Amino acid sequence: MALYAISYDEVDALADFTRAHDVTFPLLSDPDSEIIERFGILNTIIDPDDHPWYGIPFPGAYVLDADGTIVTKFFESSLQFRPSADQLLRAALGDDIHLPPMPAARGESVGYDVIFDGDLLRAGVLHDLVVRFAVPEGQHLYGEPVPDGMVATTVEIEPDLGLVVRPAIFPPTVPHTLAGTGETLRIFDGDVVIRIPVTQLSRSLTPLDDGSFVQRIGGTVRWQACDDDTCHLPRSDHFSIDVPAAPHHRPEAELVDPNGMDMPAHLTKMVARRTDKSLGQVLFEITGHDA
Repeated sequence: MALYAISYDEVDALADFTRAHDVTFPLLSDPDSEIIERFGILNTIIDPDDHPWYGIPFPGAYVLDADGTIVTKFFESSLQFRPSADQLLRAALGDDIHLPPMPAARGESVGYDVIFDGDLLRAGVLHDLVVRFAVPEGQHLYGEPVPDGMVATTVEIEPDLGLVVRPAIFPPTVPHTLAGTGETLRIFDGDVVIRIPVTQLSRSLTPLDDGSFVQRIGGTVRWQACDDDTCHLPRSDHFSIDVPAAPHHRPEAELVDPNGMDMPAHLTKMVARRTDKSLGQVLFEITGHDA
């Protein structure tokens, strides 16, 4: 497995970044955005006259197989959000490398758990909140759509100003024909794993006594288990999970690299190449503070 990154930063800036952060994979420089445009990922939200930022790509990642075929891609419209390393590894390796074994079914009843797939929730980095249903043999859960009187499997996350929640990712369903009515519905075949990408904006972190922080995520799961003959009563359950989280750094510190990289110097060079604005003007536009 190999990893590469490409950006429109100059070679010396990427070399400095590599040294400062001990990067062990190649960082490729595309200062004129030629490859970025050929890949079709040029950030079209930025106006061509908005130098020096015009030319950056939409932030994202491709996962390719051994034949060079794209099997998964992650892309965002804003630099504010990025896929996590856990999401990329799962896409590349094809398994849940961090998750414990599935929960056990509770006799003839469905069992479920809620797990955070990652070590730490950082602002802007998307991790998966994983809801797993252990379905007893001979039973199944329904996916959307279902007729009136039946309940599809759903996960609803409680609103939180500090939490960003993306749409849930469900496994594929298969057709199932009801013996009594002949109606065909969509069901999940076997155990069900639902992933909800989440990140935080540090507005609602809960401090702990040891100085660390957690993001509390609450929600409700709903399901209805059926076998070939009968359906059990619909179930609804509330959950709450505390996820280890990291406070976001201050916006005015975004150009200060604690590892020793001279970011203002590289920004000055890029500005000089792309625009006649001074470094002070650019810094004020980014942070709201003078240089």
